[in-house]
Amino acid sequence: MHLVLVNHYAGSPKHGMEFRPHQFARHWARAGHEVTVLAGSYSHLRNLNPEVSGRVTEEMIDGIRYRWLRTPRYSGNGLGRIRSIHAFVKAVDRERREHLRQLRIDAVIASSTYPFDIDPCRRIAREHQATLVWEVHDLWPLSPIELSGYSPRHPFIRVTQRAEDRCCRDAELAVTILPKAIDHLRTRGLDPDACIHVPNGAEPPGIATDDAPATAVREMRSDGRFTIVHAGGHGDYHGLDTLILALNELPAQRFGLVTIGEGPAKNRLRALADGLDNVHAQFVDRVDRASALSAMKESDAVYAGLRGHPIYRFGIGLNKIYDAMLCGRPIIASYTAGNDPVTEADCGIRVEADDAASLANGIHRLASLTERRRDELGANGRRHVREHHDLESLSRRLLEAIRAARGDRRGRH
Repeated sequence: MHLVLVNHYAGSPKHGMEFRPHQFARHWARAGHEVTVLAGSYSHLRNLNPEVSGRVTEEMIDGIRYRWLRTPRYSGNGLGRIRSIHAFVKAVDRERREHLRQLRIDAVIASSTYPFDIDPCRRIAREHQATLVWEVHDLWPLSPIELSGYSPRHPFIRVTQRAEDRCCRDAELAVTILPKAIDHLRTRGLDPDACIHVPNGAEPPGIATDDAPATAVREMRSDGRFTIVHAGGHGDYHGLDTLILALNELPAQRFGLVTIGEGPAKNRLRALADGLDNVHAQFVDRVDRASALSAMKESDAVYAGLRGHPIYRFGIGLNKIYDAMLCGRPIIASYTAGNDPVTEADCGIRVEADDAASLANGIHRLASLTERRRDELGANGRRHVREHHDLESLSRRLLEAIRAARGDRRGRH
């Protein structure tokens, strides 16, 4: 089959997040399928954005044909990002008219975080008699409403709602990362029988290129501190302020934190940690995934957290949880959600979101366990991620669902 995956923010090992499009596409390519990824030239998630010349630049990565469509840079979630979204959707439609028209396409996957790419993808599917797949990463417009405070009457939200409704109406197969998203999507008209849950997964990293994070962890542990690692975005959604406040309730000489990454809240979080007597923390710049996982492996525990927003009632699929499991380290988690992967895997301690006192107690309980018991928790996580979040198996499950949807389509005609 020839699969076209449309994801504005798609990345690669070379470019950085987001990784899921590359992970799935690589396994499809290895299985003998042709895969084209249409992605924007700029994403705030990537460590490195591609260099583009003209409207489109093509690049082969791991057997996947990437077509980088020129999109403008932006900062934050304001008008600049909306302009970038508009530019990408227009560019995908131009690809439909100019490049894709001459190809044979079996399935097209609308996979951007937002739902607006459903329109050019629907046109591609109709012109090629291809199967239209919608991959749901986040629930838009619910996420902007509940996380960013947009009014349901805001013009952008109304336009987004109509786009989500078109996704529910037109997609022959909906694939959701969030395990309980169907509870919402069925209220917008999606047929539950046309929806499957395919979670995120994890795979062994490559070779670490930056030893600074792992060195910071080793040095902190050599001072006798129970060292926690966080790797990922430093935004307002990840509960890092709760973690810092929790550490302030514990003896500084016994506990330490190494946090790796970038984000709009990083300077504020560093100032918060510096202003508290009992917090011993080191903030390390963003590195590649392999280097971050190398630091996790050196730690006593890995932190995974989210603020207590109602949107998480539909479930979470944090990559950092599966990476921590893969590293075999116990997890100290702080979230309130419709699912609980840490408890399900018996790989650490989970407390409610936004509760510094409970998180401090959880950290103390984890540190009080014997090293053997913590190793057992880490082994539980490693086994769980290999059994339930193996990327080759997940990519095959999605491919089989696409084949089934194509079979249903032929049966109807």
